[in-house]
Amino acid sequence: MTQVSRRTFTKQTLLLSCLSTLSFPGTAMAFLEKIKKHEFLKRDDIADAVKSLYMTYDGTSKYLHKFNDVVVKSQLHSLQFHILKGIEKEYVDHYLTTMDPLLQRIKTMVEKEGAEKGLNSMFEGTSCSYQLFERIDVTSGQRSFPCPYKDILGYCKQYLGTFPITWQEVCAKWCTPTWTGFASKVGIKISVQPGEPCMVKLVSPQMDSNSNSG
Repeated sequence: MTQVSRRTFTKQTLLLSCLSTLSFPGTAMAFLEKIKKHEFLKRDDIADAVKSLYMTYDGTSKYLHKFNDVVVKSQLHSLQFHILKGIEKEYVDHYLTTMDPLLQRIKTMVEKEGAEKGLNSMFEGTSCSYQLFERIDVTSGQRSFPCPYKDILGYCKQYLGTFPITWQEVCAKWCTPTWTGFASKVGIKISVQPGEPCMVKLVSPQMDSNSNSG
């Protein structure tokens, strides 16, 4: 992996950004508007953040590394321990319990704004999801995204010999019960369809009538 100094990287990033925006006038205007409206672009650690992303994606040894590698591997390490001990249900229950204060606040918002707010809060409405999912495709009543676990499981088994658990176990013993548990606590009902992409759909929003009655 090639080392890039912060000063050099920042110059290269700005140059590439300028070239890209000049090539597409509409994009350029949108980019300028975003700079005006979003304070995060004024943060003094943005260069470090973008450099970190660049250095991560520059890592191509054995497999193509991505920004969510550490998060995914950490979750898989923990999940593997609980599955092999036969206590994965307790693990999910504990996770839902620790998240309950936040989920209760989301439930209040769902009661006011409708079931779609529940999906938003589970996926694209939280920065944690952007640190886990490579992208999230949003349509009314549905969210779909590439599975963050499948490829990492394959790579680690092939090159490191780690993670004896299967992708199907991750889907059935972590993703599905966690998401359906979240949904139940915020007052909506969903179906989960594992695959590529993974898909989560509203089935029968329990609070739509409440959101429309006011």
